[in-house]
Amino acid sequence: MQGIRKIALTAGIVLTLSACSHEEKSPNVKTAEKIVAAGQAGGPMSPGAFKATITSAGPPGKMKPGEKATITVKVKNDGDAAWPAHGRASDGFFQVNLGDIWFDANNAKVEKHPYVRSGLPHDVAPGEEVEVNLAITAPSSPGQYTMQLDLVQEMVTWFSEKGNPTPKFKVTVGG
Repeated sequence: MQGIRKIALTAGIVLTLSACSHEEKSPNVKTAEKIVAAGQAGGPMSPGAFKATITSAGPPGKMKPGEKATITVKVKNDGDAAWPAHGRASDGFFQVNLGDIWFDANNAKVEKHPYVRSGLPHDVAPGEEVEVNLAITAPSSPGQYTMQLDLVQEMVTWFSEKGNPTPKFKVTVGG
């Protein structure tokens, strides 16, 4: 009887494996080979990958509350691994994006703000530099602010939280 169970279990595994090896049935499901070819990230980067040089002329020195602008930012990979431009296929986790973080005059992060991040144009190899356009929005209340530019590996951490220096710009928001 135990021998029959082993045969049935083995047959079940073979059937399951052979079913998995057929071409995908849904266009949203990709084989592992296609995911690797697309350069999608599968997990957090190594600690040495969170190193960058970020440069920009920055935002305008004065903006109206809620005003939108687009700035050009250069990011250079100073780390030891490529930064993935695309995240995990199912949810986008682990891709690297450029973002802005606003702080008020007391250096408190502006929480209720329409933060938008910009993706990299492609995977960025160590030593490579790319330009990224970033859409920014000034805070909705007048005041003195600091806007910080930073890279983030989604669902992992901001580069600045790993000790990477980031540029900061003073912006006066007024009516």
